[in-house]
Amino acid sequence: MANSMQHWNGNQLCAVDTETTGLDYLYHEIVQICILPLDSNIEPRKDILPFYIDMRPWYPERADEAALKKNKLKLADLMLKGFDKDASIDLMEEWLEKLDLPYTASGRRKQIVPLGQNYAFDLRFILAWIGRKTYDEYFHYHFKDTMIAAGYLNDRAAMHGEKVPYPKVNLQYLCSTLKIKTDRAHDALQDCVATAKVYKEMLKVGLF
Repeated sequence: MANSMQHWNGNQLCAVDTETTGLDYLYHEIVQICILPLDSNIEPRKDILPFYIDMRPWYPERADEAALKKNKLKLADLMLKGFDKDASIDLMEEWLEKLDLPYTASGRRKQIVPLGQNYAFDLRFILAWIGRKTYDEYFHYHFKDTMIAAGYLNDRAAMHGEKVPYPKVNLQYLCSTLKIKTDRAHDALQDCVATAKVYKEMLKVGLF
């Protein structure tokens, strides 16, 4: 199975998800990330493992207990076993080399096309972690989002006088509606897998 659809122009679609110590990217931190490469059938690539790590927060005292309870991450474990955030960037760059992305005629390497669920949330935390320059080097500015896709399909249905398919657009509801079995929610890897499955099912909806 090809790793890139023709219109992706050699860029690599990857489901991306983060877990954080809270909701405010200016105050809280990313503590878990997964980047899951997908093939042209929107299935996880079998030739490379996802980038999936826990990170040690710089400001553990800022952690929101409700957020950690939701993602089931323990602050003590993160402090003891999580990767240093600066070292995590090096690990990510080493992993990206394994994708073996092609180069453009100008010598620039092709990029990751992120697929997320409410990716605008993840994006803010990723930028706070790696910075805009590093982000723009590795991540394409066009991203795909199952929440946005659900909103589009709702608008399309309403315009045609049809029943709105997704009254709610959170990931768990989308999975339930599309009869997608999920494992542990609010784990970056499992949410990446679920997001990819949701997006694939949405692509099966009839075209105009």
